[in-house]
Amino acid sequence: MQTKTYFASSVPAALEVARKELGADAMLVSSRPAPLEMRGFGRLEVTFAFDPKPAEAPAPRHAPVPVVAPAAAPGAGRYGRSELDDIRQQLAALRDAVGHAGPAGPAASGFRDYVSAAGAALERAMDSHAPLVARLCANGLEQETARSIVTAAWRVPGDMQQALVDELSGRLRVTPFAEMKQGENRTLALMGPPGRGKTTTLVKIAVQYGLAKRVPVRIYSAGAHGIGGQEQMARYAAILGVPFHAFESLDSLHLALNGDGWRGLILIDTPGLSRSEGPEMAALAGFFARRPEMEKHLVLRSDARVADMIHMVSGFASLGPSHLLFTGLDEALALGSVPEVLLRTGMPTAFAGTGQQIPDHIEDANAARWARMICMGDPLAIAAAA
Repeated sequence: MQTKTYFASSVPAALEVARKELGADAMLVSSRPAPLEMRGFGRLEVTFAFDPKPAEAPAPRHAPVPVVAPAAAPGAGRYGRSELDDIRQQLAALRDAVGHAGPAGPAASGFRDYVSAAGAALERAMDSHAPLVARLCANGLEQETARSIVTAAWRVPGDMQQALVDELSGRLRVTPFAEMKQGENRTLALMGPPGRGKTTTLVKIAVQYGLAKRVPVRIYSAGAHGIGGQEQMARYAAILGVPFHAFESLDSLHLALNGDGWRGLILIDTPGLSRSEGPEMAALAGFFARRPEMEKHLVLRSDARVADMIHMVSGFASLGPSHLLFTGLDEALALGSVPEVLLRTGMPTAFAGTGQQIPDHIEDANAARWARMICMGDPLAIAAAA
């Protein structure tokens, strides 16, 4: 088993390239923000494991891919060290250079004392921020992400707490759902594994972002759902007074979307699928490939582990999700898993589910609010404030 690392704008983009180059069995090992000096190649550093093929020809020299050595262990910063260790080493090198350069004298001695004092002050300041890193980790961020945010915020003059909030929120990709204009046509599809709240979330979107804005709404069901799934959606549609149609065939749904020129908001409920359901995933991927204009939201539970959510993003990458949608914010003890997944995948989010009540418990994703809760709150208060 070998590993290979790519720089990309998102995990799905890296996965697509990896499976073309390394084979369909390439497995996602890790993903994290790329070091600052490598951001020109992509926002994320994504590593895959694969079994090399003995007869595989080496890649031509004239067509290199952005690739580095296997990713460092979790918690390491640039070149396998934390950013704090990086700063300390640079300070030590500077002290050593000053200590051995130039003629001795009052001016040189004074400068050496100044550098030494400044370096000691810097180390004390960085050590004093260890509780901030611990707080961010307690609230769900992983250690490397927390260190990176604290280090960047420390460089900003002024209020440290506000700098933390601004740094974290500024890194998140949030794309609120723009209010629809009269005569506009938009199609949203919700996808994901079973039990994540796709159906109830779709109904909330239909009411809050469609009917409440006086936008015509249609609800479609795509593919074979579990027992009672389509009946439940049909009852919801009847209560809302909106048209509903269940399509067993994805080809029929494709033709319907090309149909009569109706204008409004179309919401598509897809069946809950797992990574093991290969034929169903392939059929849905083929359907989405024919509808590039469609917004595809992958629904995840915000109270799941970061590793589980990253695993799910990898499993649904073939469907080409355009957004992540987090449900269950009210049940998440530590909200940091949400921004952690957004940072590691490089994907945007638009909606957030905040409870079971229909249609009220849904809202626009709010990066600044999430950042305040993570950077200024304590882990036990986050669930109550969500």
